[in-house]
Amino acid sequence: MKEKVKIVWDNIKKLVDRYPVVIAAVVIYLYYLLTSVNFFKHEKEVRSFFDYIMQFDSLFFLWIAAAALLQLQRVRKSHREEEGRRHQVERVLDRQQIYSQLVNDITMLLQDSVNNPLAVISVTTQEIRRRFEKDVEIMRWLDRIDGAMKRIHNTIRDLQAYEAQKLIESSNEVMRQKEGETR
Repeated sequence: MKEKVKIVWDNIKKLVDRYPVVIAAVVIYLYYLLTSVNFFKHEKEVRSFFDYIMQFDSLFFLWIAAAALLQLQRVRKSHREEEGRRHQVERVLDRQQIYSQLVNDITMLLQDSVNNPLAVISVTTQEIRRRFEKDVEIMRWLDRIDGAMKRIHNTIRDLQAYEAQKLIESSNEVMRQKEGETR
């Protein structure tokens, strides 16, 4: 029984959310109908202008209440929309934070796995340079090794810069989409 009542209540809430103007109009019409029936039921009585006002004064309050209900519905709807946008932005930011952490972890792993051996290679090539500084062919091979090490180092640095730029661009894109939805 509780489930049926809950289903009916949910359907009523959906109806009020979708058609608040119609619901307010029906309530006001029913009230007006009841007061009119009551008014004509006692038509033989002599009434003053003040009696007429007192008979239908609640109608004005119902109109005010209906206007307040409509404003409340508008505020609730905009609040729900804003809440949805906020949740979506939070999800995007969480996803970007996870993505950023993953990229940082990968680049740190690359730096540790690549930079440490590169440092050993660099120290070794400098030592070889000192010992064989007069041998041109060995110097040329050492220059090639140094050039390759610089390319590897630059590639890791470029990867970090690319991922940071990609993160910023995706954040900007999400914010532009949100601004487009609000307009």
